[in-house]
Amino acid sequence: MSQFLGEFEVPVDDKGRVFIPAELRRKLLPEDGDTMIVVRGLDGCLTAHPQGVWGGIAQRMMQMPQTEQRVRLYYRGMLSQASEVKLDRQGRATLNRKLLERVGISDRMIIIGALDKLEFWDPDTWNTYMKQAEQTLEEVAETLDFGNSG
Repeated sequence: MSQFLGEFEVPVDDKGRVFIPAELRRKLLPEDGDTMIVVRGLDGCLTAHPQGVWGGIAQRMMQMPQTEQRVRLYYRGMLSQASEVKLDRQGRATLNRKLLERVGISDRMIIIGALDKLEFWDPDTWNTYMKQAEQTLEEVAETLDFGNSG
């Protein structure tokens, strides 16, 4: 499995196109076909899953009990706004303007690698989020067992 890492600030043009940095594009597997599924993420961002990873997510979603209202709400809220995005030869992705607006992204965005996915953030929201994260980073790290790696 590829691992997406790092933080990149990129412009967003009037058509919703963003340039995905080469460092991140290289992590897409050939079977992904330069295609990502972009959905509303958690904490005020968008999440872009490589097509192969999304297949596993879709499988798990289909196993959820659709007779439960909260499951239906989740399905509808996430999937009605989802879009399949194919990177062009220049490494640009055209994102749904409605999705961008929903998370406050206008002319710039922060792209972060989050292991098996990318996250797209409004720069101000990202900075606020990181200030909160820094306050609890060491506290949370102490509760995690990473062996002698830290």
